[in-house]
Amino acid sequence: MDSYSADDILAVELWANALPRKILGYRTPDGAFEAEMNAIYAA
Repeated sequence: MDSYSADDILAVELWANALPRKILGYRTPDGAFEAEMNAIYAA
């Protein structure tokens, strides 16, 4: 990990969180998280 910069790690994080997942009904993790947070705050 020491050989990777913070920017490199952030780029992988952003890519992974924007990738649609079958287990989430082909939603992205970011989208699924936002929908869940909206449901929590709406209650």
